[in-house]
Amino acid sequence: MFGKLREALSDLRRALSTKELSEEEVSAALEDLKWRLIEGEVALDAAEGLARDLRGALLGAKVRRGHQEEGVSSLVRGVLLSWLRPLEAPPLEEGVRRARPYVAVFLGINGGGKTTTIAKVAYALKRSGLRPIIAAADTFRAGAIEQLSLHAQRIGVEVVSQGYGADPAAVARDAVERASSRRYDAVLVDTAGRMYTKSHLMDELRKIVEVSGAHERIMIVDALTGNDAVSQAKEFDAAVGVDSVIVTKVDADVRGGVVLTLAYELRRPIRYLGVGQGYEDLRPFSAEALVGELLGGRVRWDVAAGGPPPRA
Repeated sequence: MFGKLREALSDLRRALSTKELSEEEVSAALEDLKWRLIEGEVALDAAEGLARDLRGALLGAKVRRGHQEEGVSSLVRGVLLSWLRPLEAPPLEEGVRRARPYVAVFLGINGGGKTTTIAKVAYALKRSGLRPIIAAADTFRAGAIEQLSLHAQRIGVEVVSQGYGADPAAVARDAVERASSRRYDAVLVDTAGRMYTKSHLMDELRKIVEVSGAHERIMIVDALTGNDAVSQAKEFDAAVGVDSVIVTKVDADVRGGVVLTLAYELRRPIRYLGVGQGYEDLRPFSAEALVGELLGGRVRWDVAAGGPPPRA
């Protein structure tokens, strides 16, 4: 994961570790870094913003002779943490325990891994001792209800559905009422994938959010779609509102630029990173862990809800 970003940041530190941190040397190294970031699917504005912040940290820095690589690494680490710490979210379980049933509506375009991610979140909540229920409010895509029901059966979670062609908002509301009457802790609402350019579909999504009384709107962002994913998230935020993000397929993305672009352009908390196909392959987002991975250090990622260790 994050191979191109890790390589670009490693080369930056190496380039500056044997040189004076003069304006000329720093500017040249950061110009190279900027284009390397763009190759790693970091958006241009985000790449320029990070280069600008790094320049401010590096220029004029006092680094002990003989410890320049360590000093440069520390400065780069500080800038990256200042970018990524605001994206950390409190555990979803905390919100669930404060407002029961806690209603989370999942949004996104087709193919981003939304249905599988909902199953992973339900699995994580269940491992935390909570009782989630899933609303099959994607009543449009053929096979969507069956796919969701199969996941739910495997992890032992109930699904509320009304069949294809039903009103998605009615399905969501039915699930909330069942959760309230049967003391479920959380309602996870699956919705049909849609493009933000379809105004009537966005109106439908707003209705689902309103009728269900959603506490949180979670956008599914596919890491493999690069900058397009961030543009989609911004459009969904403008049309419906996005409270938090889950980035999927991170394990398959060697570029890794989506997270940095999200930090600069969307600035919404990242709840989880999806790192595999297993139900346990969900990592709570951690700035410290991500920066450690980007800088090539020893990394410990926490596992959602105390499941088995995630696959690298």
